[in-house]
Amino acid sequence: MDASKSFYEYTPAAHFLVSDEDAADFLQSQFTNDLRPFEAGRSTYGLWLDVKGKVIADSVVLCEGDERFRVLSERCAGERIIAHLQRHIIADDVEIEHCASGYAFELSGTGLQAAGWSLPRPQNYVRIDGGLLFSGRNGLYHMQFDSTESRGVVWDRLVAAGLTALTEGERGLCRIAAGIPQVPEEIGASDLPGEGELEHEAISFTKGCYLGQEVVARMHNVGRPQRRLFIVQGEGRVPRPPMALYDSHAKQVGDLRSAYPRAEGWLGVAILKTRFADAGSELHNGAFLMNVMNPLSEGLGND
Repeated sequence: MDASKSFYEYTPAAHFLVSDEDAADFLQSQFTNDLRPFEAGRSTYGLWLDVKGKVIADSVVLCEGDERFRVLSERCAGERIIAHLQRHIIADDVEIEHCASGYAFELSGTGLQAAGWSLPRPQNYVRIDGGLLFSGRNGLYHMQFDSTESRGVVWDRLVAAGLTALTEGERGLCRIAAGIPQVPEEIGASDLPGEGELEHEAISFTKGCYLGQEVVARMHNVGRPQRRLFIVQGEGRVPRPPMALYDSHAKQVGDLRSAYPRAEGWLGVAILKTRFADAGSELHNGAFLMNVMNPLSEGLGND
């Protein structure tokens, strides 16, 4: 599969607006990445953490002005993010409004240009006919549309440009090959951002205080986390995560978080204790055997 010649359609799990006169400062105090300057057109990827620094969700925040922000997340439920934010609204003048999820596409810059769109500047979004086009993670781009008509027009335009629609499994394999962790399935409520090496693109260490910052900063400054995401591979039928993983001494060393079929078996992502499992280890859970490859952050190279 050539990710540069394909696209992936999904329904955003979260789509809501945050507005009113304290919206900017409030979101800045909750989001892990720096939303400043509060200028219309900015697109920022980051995380929402709890007080212990654990990952609640990820999202992209689009600034539509210093008192209006649009929040979109591919897989993290809007209800969960909104409930988290509302618990921390005390004396702030902040309004949160649910929006229809609509339709969304993810694709590379090469694919976007092949279909005739110009690339927005990094960390920016632009309005296009019927929707929004914004930069996302790892050099990928997303388009979000509210209407089925706009969605159909865009689908036809992508296909006419020679791009192929990916299934969820195919997209999962492309994502693993590129070294991109998935929130909340692979890094979620029981995990710290550093365990998924999300600090490189989702966290600002210069923006000032935000919820969970102390834990994140401590891990970043003190040293390596005790757990890490690894790519794992196996043969035969595909396991159904989540699944506890054990070494040859029957010691649990981690959990399988995702798995996708491929021609020669399956490929997945596991979070492992680095003291007991690393590249080259063999792990199991009952009838399932798997080999640990390299850390997810390294991707698959030319594999």
